[in-house]
Amino acid sequence: MRFSIIIPTHNEAFHIVSALKRLRQISPAGSVEVIVVDGASTDDTAAQARRWADQVLSHERADQGEQLHLGAQKASGNFLLFLRAGSQLPGGWRTALERFWLSPGHESASAAVFRADFGSSLSGRLAAHLCNASSRWRGRAFLEQGICVPAEIYRHAEGFHPGEGLEDFALCGRLRPLGRLALLPDAVRISAGALQRHGIFGALARRLWREMLYHGPSHRPTAA
Repeated sequence: MRFSIIIPTHNEAFHIVSALKRLRQISPAGSVEVIVVDGASTDDTAAQARRWADQVLSHERADQGEQLHLGAQKASGNFLLFLRAGSQLPGGWRTALERFWLSPGHESASAAVFRADFGSSLSGRLAAHLCNASSRWRGRAFLEQGICVPAEIYRHAEGFHPGEGLEDFALCGRLRPLGRLALLPDAVRISAGALQRHGIFGALARRLWREMLYHGPSHRPTAA
């Protein structure tokens, strides 16, 4: 079982080295591929990532749907794990995913995500509760949680599309007819930057409003 971790970036030189270094430290050598897809950063994100990633791909613009799909096309793993650079996977992330995908009944799932952890503050705990409830009951996940999809199912769902704006929301919608979204008990630590900028209710309101206005992309990606 080989995992390809695909990380879209844009102007993230301030933390990309620490994020990738930690990821390497908790990932078994040889069985994990790390792919960074940079979207026209104006800093040295791509240059700093090259020491720690197996592949650093450059994209002509910052479009997360296109970046994630490009990474998926170049991936060699039979499982794809889409993740934001600011999210910290649990130390035993690979074991947790292997345990799930090898367990009886996994055939009913199209994807698996980690439980969200925004920290111990009241607003962080509330955000995590709402985020995890959305994954459990609505079958929706945030890219920050880490979305793991078998490569074959990803291709069948036609993957990420360009210009969507809510790439994670849209992908989960396309995966739903192919199986359930499984919420794992292991937690991924998510940066609370959005909560700090907008407040818990402001951040959630912004997300819900964008979901309500979502009508899908205007075009689809070309085949690999």
